[in-house]
Amino acid sequence: MDRFMKPDRLGIDPNSADAAKTYNHWLRTFNNFVSTVDNNFIKLNLLINHIESNVYEFISECDDFEQATSILESIYIKPKNEIFARHILSTRKQKPSETIDQFLNELKILSKYCKFTVVTAEQYKSEMIRDAFINGLLSNSIRQCLLENKMLDLSSAFDQARSLDVAK
Repeated sequence: MDRFMKPDRLGIDPNSADAAKTYNHWLRTFNNFVSTVDNNFIKLNLLINHIESNVYEFISECDDFEQATSILESIYIKPKNEIFARHILSTRKQKPSETIDQFLNELKILSKYCKFTVVTAEQYKSEMIRDAFINGLLSNSIRQCLLENKMLDLSSAFDQARSLDVAK
């Protein structure tokens, strides 16, 4: 049974577009593979045996399984920009070759990166106005500057946009 659960070797470049997706899938299959192993030293050795040499470089000095997986996670999982993720979600259009089902599935996938949380009606209203404000701006350069913020409330978005507009 173990041979069926054995993961492929991880060798993807951390800077590739699919790095996080590939790493998350690989990590899940690897954790399934080592789920019956209690010894962290053995887990570390199994980890080393299931990564390519370019990935091994990142964890070569680790003596602990938890430390090694923590380092790999920090390398492969980049923090998401909530403002940009919401912009991508709200401006995504159905492609000509895409069915309605495929379009809805893509929207669901894109929504994963938006960090939706429970908010009050007033907070929701403010976030929707912020998103509409950013999406509706005529200036692409101002929109791009606003989308570079990891977190941004409505008043900060307005203040930053006004400053950028005056500076033009």
